[in-house]
Amino acid sequence: MKSLRNSLRSFAKDESGVLLAEFLLLIPFMIWGFVALFVYWDVFRTINVTQKAAYSVADLLSRQAVVTPEFVDGLQSVLAFLTPGTPDSRIRITSMEYDAGDDEYDLLFSRSPGGKVPEHTSVSIQLLKPQIPIMDDLDSVIIVETWVDYVPSFDTGLLNMTPGVDNQTFMQFIVTRPRTRRLCLAGSVTCV
Repeated sequence: MKSLRNSLRSFAKDESGVLLAEFLLLIPFMIWGFVALFVYWDVFRTINVTQKAAYSVADLLSRQAVVTPEFVDGLQSVLAFLTPGTPDSRIRITSMEYDAGDDEYDLLFSRSPGGKVPEHTSVSIQLLKPQIPIMDDLDSVIIVETWVDYVPSFDTGLLNMTPGVDNQTFMQFIVTRPRTRRLCLAGSVTCV
Protein backbone atom coordinates (compact mmCIF):
# COMPACT_ATOMS: atom_id res chain seq x y z
CA MET A 1 0.00 0.00 0.00
CA LYS A 2 2.88 2.31 0.82
CA SER A 3 4.47 1.77 -2.58
CA LEU A 4 1.16 2.53 -4.30
CA ARG A 5 0.89 5.80 -2.35
CA ASN A 6 4.47 6.72 -3.27
CA SER A 7 3.82 5.89 -6.91
CA LEU A 8 0.71 8.11 -6.96
CA ARG A 9 2.61 10.98 -5.28
CA SER A 10 5.46 10.78 -7.76
CA PHE A 11 2.98 10.62 -10.63
CA ALA A 12 1.16 13.72 -9.33
CA LYS A 13 4.45 15.65 -8.97
CA ASP A 14 5.79 14.63 -12.37
CA GLU A 15 5.55 17.60 -14.78
CA SER A 16 7.24 16.10 -17.82
CA GLY A 17 5.08 16.45 -20.95
CA VAL A 18 3.18 19.49 -19.65
CA LEU A 19 4.79 21.74 -22.25
CA LEU A 20 3.63 19.47 -25.05
CA ALA A 21 0.10 19.37 -23.65
CA GLU A 22 0.00 23.19 -23.37
CA PHE A 23 1.31 23.50 -26.92
CA LEU A 24 -1.38 21.16 -28.24
CA LEU A 25 -4.05 23.19 -26.47
CA LEU A 26 -2.77 26.58 -27.66
CA ILE A 27 -1.73 25.84 -31.27
CA PRO A 28 -5.29 26.07 -32.68
CA PHE A 29 -5.68 29.54 -31.12
CA MET A 30 -2.31 30.62 -32.47
CA ILE A 31 -3.24 29.47 -35.99
CA TRP A 32 -6.63 31.20 -35.73
CA GLY A 33 -4.92 34.39 -34.56
CA PHE A 34 -2.51 34.33 -37.50
CA VAL A 35 -5.32 33.76 -40.02
CA ALA A 36 -7.50 36.44 -38.38
CA LEU A 37 -4.66 38.97 -38.55
CA PHE A 38 -4.19 38.18 -42.23
CA VAL A 39 -7.90 38.68 -42.95
CA TYR A 40 -8.14 41.92 -40.94
CA TRP A 41 -5.03 43.28 -42.68
CA ASP A 42 -6.59 42.37 -46.04
CA VAL A 43 -9.80 44.24 -45.14
CA PHE A 44 -7.89 47.44 -44.36
CA ARG A 45 -5.75 47.03 -47.48
CA THR A 46 -8.88 46.71 -49.61
CA ILE A 47 -10.44 49.81 -48.01
CA ASN A 48 -7.24 51.75 -48.70
CA VAL A 49 -7.00 50.58 -52.32
CA THR A 50 -10.69 51.34 -52.89
CA GLN A 51 -10.31 54.86 -51.55
CA LYS A 52 -7.21 55.57 -53.64
CA ALA A 53 -8.94 54.24 -56.77
CA ALA A 54 -11.97 56.47 -56.22
CA TYR A 55 -9.78 59.53 -55.70
CA SER A 56 -7.78 58.68 -58.84
CA VAL A 57 -10.96 58.50 -60.94
CA ALA A 58 -12.20 61.77 -59.42
CA ASP A 59 -8.89 63.48 -60.18
CA LEU A 60 -8.96 62.19 -63.75
CA LEU A 61 -12.46 63.61 -64.23
CA SER A 62 -11.58 66.94 -62.62
CA ARG A 63 -9.08 67.56 -65.44
CA GLN A 64 -11.73 67.23 -68.15
CA ALA A 65 -14.21 69.81 -69.50
CA VAL A 66 -16.29 67.52 -71.72
CA VAL A 67 -16.42 63.72 -71.53
CA THR A 68 -18.00 61.26 -73.91
CA PRO A 69 -20.23 58.39 -72.80
CA GLU A 70 -17.46 55.99 -73.91
CA PHE A 71 -14.95 57.81 -71.69
CA VAL A 72 -17.24 57.54 -68.68
CA ASP A 73 -17.96 53.88 -69.42
CA GLY A 74 -14.21 53.24 -69.65
CA LEU A 75 -13.81 54.47 -66.07
CA GLN A 76 -15.40 51.18 -64.95
CA SER A 77 -12.38 49.39 -66.43
CA VAL A 78 -10.04 51.86 -64.71
CA LEU A 79 -11.73 51.17 -61.36
CA ALA A 80 -11.53 47.41 -61.91
CA PHE A 81 -7.83 47.71 -62.77
CA LEU A 82 -7.09 49.83 -59.70
CA THR A 83 -8.91 47.42 -57.35
CA PRO A 84 -7.40 44.03 -58.21
CA GLY A 85 -8.59 40.91 -56.44
CA THR A 86 -12.10 42.18 -55.82
CA PRO A 87 -15.02 40.23 -57.28
CA ASP A 88 -17.08 43.21 -58.43
CA SER A 89 -16.90 47.00 -58.52
CA ARG A 90 -19.43 49.60 -59.52
CA ILE A 91 -19.15 53.32 -60.20
CA ARG A 92 -21.49 56.27 -60.66
CA ILE A 93 -20.32 59.65 -62.00
CA THR A 94 -22.48 62.70 -61.35
CA SER A 95 -21.83 66.29 -62.39
CA MET A 96 -23.98 69.09 -60.99
CA GLU A 97 -24.16 72.81 -60.49
CA TYR A 98 -25.54 74.86 -57.60
CA ASP A 99 -28.28 77.42 -58.25
CA ALA A 100 -28.29 79.83 -55.30
CA GLY A 101 -31.52 81.53 -56.46
CA ASP A 102 -33.51 78.33 -56.08
CA ASP A 103 -31.19 76.89 -53.40
CA GLU A 104 -30.95 73.58 -55.24
CA TYR A 105 -28.62 71.57 -57.41
CA ASP A 106 -29.01 71.38 -61.18
CA LEU A 107 -28.05 67.99 -62.60
CA LEU A 108 -25.64 68.23 -65.53
CA PHE A 109 -25.38 64.47 -65.98
CA SER A 110 -25.27 61.23 -64.05
CA ARG A 111 -23.99 57.99 -65.51
CA SER A 112 -23.22 54.50 -64.26
CA PRO A 113 -21.29 52.32 -66.73
CA GLY A 114 -23.27 49.23 -67.60
CA GLY A 115 -26.25 50.49 -65.60
CA LYS A 116 -24.92 48.73 -62.49
CA VAL A 117 -26.14 51.55 -60.23
CA PRO A 118 -29.24 53.72 -60.74
CA GLU A 119 -28.32 57.12 -62.11
CA HIS A 120 -29.14 60.23 -60.07
CA THR A 121 -32.10 62.36 -61.05
CA SER A 122 -32.80 66.04 -60.43
CA VAL A 123 -34.78 64.96 -57.36
CA SER A 124 -32.30 62.46 -55.93
CA ILE A 125 -29.34 64.86 -56.01
CA GLN A 126 -31.19 67.23 -53.68
CA LEU A 127 -30.96 64.51 -51.01
CA LEU A 128 -27.15 64.66 -51.20
CA LYS A 129 -27.04 68.17 -49.69
CA PRO A 130 -25.68 67.05 -46.27
CA GLN A 131 -22.76 65.29 -48.00
CA ILE A 132 -21.76 68.13 -50.32
CA PRO A 133 -19.70 71.14 -49.17
CA ILE A 134 -21.30 74.58 -49.24
CA MET A 135 -21.15 76.00 -52.76
CA ASP A 136 -21.44 79.47 -54.31
CA ASP A 137 -23.87 80.28 -57.09
CA LEU A 138 -23.06 78.40 -60.31
CA ASP A 139 -20.27 76.40 -58.68
CA SER A 140 -20.13 72.85 -59.95
CA VAL A 141 -18.86 69.60 -58.50
CA ILE A 142 -18.21 66.09 -59.69
CA ILE A 143 -19.35 63.25 -57.46
CA VAL A 144 -17.66 59.90 -57.86
CA GLU A 145 -19.34 57.06 -56.00
CA THR A 146 -17.77 53.61 -55.97
CA TRP A 147 -18.90 50.31 -54.53
CA VAL A 148 -16.32 47.53 -54.26
CA ASP A 149 -17.32 44.09 -53.00
CA TYR A 150 -15.05 42.22 -50.60
CA VAL A 151 -15.07 38.50 -49.91
CA PRO A 152 -12.72 37.36 -47.11
CA SER A 153 -10.30 34.55 -47.90
CA PHE A 154 -11.03 32.74 -44.62
CA ASP A 155 -13.86 32.61 -42.10
CA THR A 156 -12.46 34.09 -38.89
CA GLY A 157 -15.48 33.32 -36.72
CA LEU A 158 -14.57 31.14 -33.75
CA LEU A 159 -17.14 28.41 -33.05
CA ASN A 160 -19.99 30.92 -33.36
CA MET A 161 -18.67 32.71 -30.26
CA THR A 162 -16.87 35.55 -32.02
CA PRO A 163 -18.07 37.20 -35.21
CA GLY A 164 -15.87 36.85 -38.22
CA VAL A 165 -15.42 39.12 -41.20
CA ASP A 166 -18.41 38.78 -43.53
CA ASN A 167 -18.76 39.62 -47.20
CA GLN A 168 -19.12 43.39 -47.44
CA THR A 169 -19.20 46.26 -49.86
CA PHE A 170 -16.92 49.27 -49.38
CA MET A 171 -18.47 52.49 -50.62
CA GLN A 172 -16.63 55.73 -51.39
CA PHE A 173 -18.30 59.12 -51.94
CA ILE A 174 -15.86 61.63 -53.41
CA VAL A 175 -16.81 65.24 -54.14
CA THR A 176 -14.35 67.03 -56.43
CA ARG A 177 -14.39 70.46 -57.98
CA PRO A 178 -13.57 70.47 -61.71
CA ARG A 179 -10.62 72.53 -62.86
CA THR A 180 -12.80 74.05 -65.56
CA ARG A 181 -16.16 75.74 -64.96
CA ARG A 182 -18.05 72.45 -65.10
CA LEU A 183 -17.87 68.89 -66.41
CA CYS A 184 -20.29 68.13 -69.24
CA LEU A 185 -21.29 64.98 -71.06
CA ALA A 186 -20.87 65.31 -74.83
CA GLY A 187 -24.17 65.44 -76.65
CA SER A 188 -26.23 66.41 -73.60
CA VAL A 189 -28.26 69.60 -73.38
CA THR A 190 -26.11 70.82 -70.46
CA CYS A 191 -23.04 71.12 -72.73
CA VAL A 192 -24.42 74.07 -74.67
